[in-house]
Amino acid sequence: MLKVLKSYGTAGAVIVGRSGDVLEELSQNEPVFIDFDELPVPFFIESIEPKGGKFVVKFEDIDSFEAAEEIVGRELRLTFENETGEDEDDLVGFMVCDQKGRKIGPVLEFLDYSGNTCLLVDYNGREVILPFHEDLIKKVRRKEIHLTIPDGLL
Repeated sequence: MLKVLKSYGTAGAVIVGRSGDVLEELSQNEPVFIDFDELPVPFFIESIEPKGGKFVVKFEDIDSFEAAEEIVGRELRLTFENETGEDEDDLVGFMVCDQKGRKIGPVLEFLDYSGNTCLLVDYNGREVILPFHEDLIKKVRRKEIHLTIPDGLL
């Protein structure tokens, strides 16, 4: 189990404790998930440095002491699955925004097509399916999902 133990410095870094060798599985290319109001929110790792049996981790978009304090005490999950192994659909209701920050519409459903995760989104009264792949996720914050949306999908 990974847990954010405390903030570290004023630039948004945190100390993460580990159980076993789980931290070696963390990757700067894969998000980790932290629950907020029982909703899994992905965070991308900017940097990882060992520090006395623990690690100093800097997440993208957490750039201040105050923002780091908001995740202190929370557990990190390496996957977007719950304990039963079923995919979570807790992103329902989040607002999807494009790469320029324009609001596209709310998430209606979280879909998993043989490992290809997608979001069903209400786009101006029309249901559209958008890929929910780590390479397309720019950030997820404050009930908004910022995605790079490939041309032709809207």
